[in-house]
Amino acid sequence: MLNRIAVLGDIHSNGLALDACLAAIDARGITTGVCTGDIVMRGPRPDHCVTALRERGWPCVSGNTDQKVARADDLPNKKRKLEKVGTRWWTRARLTDRNLQFITSLPMVQRLTLGGYRVAVVHGSPDDPTDAMDAETPNEALISLAHDLDADCVVSGHTHRPFVRHVESRLFVNPGSVGETRNGDLRPCWAWIEATPSGLEGHLERVDKPLAMVRDKNRKGFMLDHSLAVAGPR
Repeated sequence: MLNRIAVLGDIHSNGLALDACLAAIDARGITTGVCTGDIVMRGPRPDHCVTALRERGWPCVSGNTDQKVARADDLPNKKRKLEKVGTRWWTRARLTDRNLQFITSLPMVQRLTLGGYRVAVVHGSPDDPTDAMDAETPNEALISLAHDLDADCVVSGHTHRPFVRHVESRLFVNPGSVGETRNGDLRPCWAWIEATPSGLEGHLERVDKPLAMVRDKNRKGFMLDHSLAVAGPR
């Protein structure tokens, strides 16, 4: 019976940060994981990130940036959007057909069983990847979401802010972001969940390397990668 899973997401094409998190997961001896989406866009190595997750066979859900890339089948109205690292069009052009199909086919919800408990994975909500819970979401809203998903544990992403919350008998986990930071801490985040005799427990982790990307407001929301210096795909 499966008793431990790794949880990670909001990778945003940051290949070095993803590799570091996967290495940390392997070092802990965890062999199964789930991804909360936003695998691609804004960073320099989209194809590497999709391949790494696809080859592990871990369940993934669709994030809002994954959907933007999947829908970017028309050319942008300005050439610089196609050439600028991290845009949806630049990203799509660097995905293999197989990896683009993988991104396009991601569901909004994934379900698995952990130690007999029901776990549901979403990016935001089952219907909207940007409608995400956070550390301040009222308990009533969390319980309603868990009931709607028929889950003992709900795993979500999108906010890039990690948390573990127990509400009544339910567990709610956001692993934070592998690839980006919104609070100045450049260490990539991930989490893991275990089934214990007393129920499910969530644990938050950080890789002790400054590999996360930060937003530059002067670039209208796209990313500067302090560790990769926007080196482009490899």
